[in-house]
Amino acid sequence: MTDQHPLTNEVIHREFLPKCCYREDDLRAAADWQLKQVIDWLRHNLHLGPTGVDYVVENLREAIRPTTQEDN
Repeated sequence: MTDQHPLTNEVIHREFLPKCCYREDDLRAAADWQLKQVIDWLRHNLHLGPTGVDYVVENLREAIRPTTQEDN
């Protein structure tokens, strides 16, 4: 996985900024916070054992945070 956040400035400008006036870093922080909330919920509510939950969390992260520009 790369260190670049998938919510790039280009994506923000194309998808959000024509409709709102938020800063790019604020939108990325909100997206990260939301992902953390989902992961915390999964850890508390999925009863698959630690290995099963970790599997679901990693697949969710890959789906939400693609590692290549082609996935965006």
